[in-house]
Amino acid sequence: MFRLSLAVATAAMLAGCAGDSGRYPSLAIRDAERISGQFTPTARAVEPVAPVASARDLAAIVDRANASSRAFANARPAASRAVTGARGTSIESDARARALVALADLSSLRSDTAIALGDLDLIAAESAVAFAPNRMSPQRRHRWQRWWKNRTAR
Repeated sequence: MFRLSLAVATAAMLAGCAGDSGRYPSLAIRDAERISGQFTPTARAVEPVAPVASARDLAAIVDRANASSRAFANARPAASRAVTGARGTSIESDARARALVALADLSSLRSDTAIALGDLDLIAAESAVAFAPNRMSPQRRHRWQRWWKNRTAR
């Protein structure tokens, strides 16, 4: 009995699949699928991109970086002498304490330079993302790149 009902069900399903081959829908493009009309883009006014920083702001940051770099260079010999004088002394010695303070001062001056350079990097990144005009003249950029190359070569 089970086999008979299974055979009838299978025959009914196969009968639904069989049909006239001439009655399939056409795969041609229908009228509703055709593109009609014209597409004309509207002209938009292009707004100028405002600079991220003014030339005065850039010059102030570069001057700040140069000043802190000079301060570092001026403090370095004294710190080097303090470290040399503290070499071989005990942990509790005054010479060692002076050397540690001199090194901390150098680290602070180095951080001041790094902050100014970070500000320049931030402005460069913001202007690149905003497609803002670069306000640094080629001569100043060349001097800046030469200064940076000399600073990192040490």
